[in-house]
Amino acid sequence: MANDVVKKKESNVVAFDESILLEDIGSGSEGMTKDDVMIPRLSILQQMSDQVNKRHGSYIDGAEPGMIMDNVANVSFDGEKGITVVPISYRRAHIEWKPDRGGLVNDHGSSSDCLESCQRGDKGEYFTSEGNEIVPTGEYFVFVIDGDGNHTPALLSMSKSQMKKAKQWNAMISRLMIDINGKKENPAMFWTSYQLTTVPESNDQGSWFGWSVKMNHDAQSGGIIQNLSNGKNIYLEARKFKKDVQSGNVNVSAESVDDDVM
Repeated sequence: MANDVVKKKESNVVAFDESILLEDIGSGSEGMTKDDVMIPRLSILQQMSDQVNKRHGSYIDGAEPGMIMDNVANVSFDGEKGITVVPISYRRAHIEWKPDRGGLVNDHGSSSDCLESCQRGDKGEYFTSEGNEIVPTGEYFVFVIDGDGNHTPALLSMSKSQMKKAKQWNAMISRLMIDINGKKENPAMFWTSYQLTTVPESNDQGSWFGWSVKMNHDAQSGGIIQNLSNGKNIYLEARKFKKDVQSGNVNVSAESVDDDVM
């Protein structure tokens, strides 16, 4: 009836003060150390990678050779479009691997002393007496940047035929000069960002996908501070992350995508 009183339904929604959220900022990782958080490795998927094999347990839906793989999030990125990265720290490492994609054995660091007792293979490889291979590798700790200015730390390795790419990338980094107080200075490597894509490569021994590196912001541009969304914060976070890397407070995933190249 028209005169009937319509009773409102009771709501179970509780009023929420957003100041509570602010009080809890930063508590999401409480109790976590470097041993509890894994930094992913970025690799290029190849024809023989398990992630592109639909019959393998590691298969990722839609993964194809030439894509870029994050082995912790277990996601792949379009290799032609590529990813935007800010390099933070570099080192030349000597990584020992088991034969037949058997996994990581040891990271021998930057010293080449571990190569002295190795036997040389037909293509110049370094093999231990156990049959493992020690691979000189260029390693970059980077931030992967998405379109919203969010950043994710990762490790990117370049070895074998890709060591040439690492040297070219290092040349770009070391030759960059910006004007600071009227003087030309070489800034931190995280002053600018780079677009990493994948390209097909081949020689008489086979074919594979390799890296292509292009600088996004040149010396006149203002770098990531002026050109990336949230650029100032990314720069400051990169400074902090570099210190974590130098102090050994970063734990990298030991697992690696099979990205062997010739």
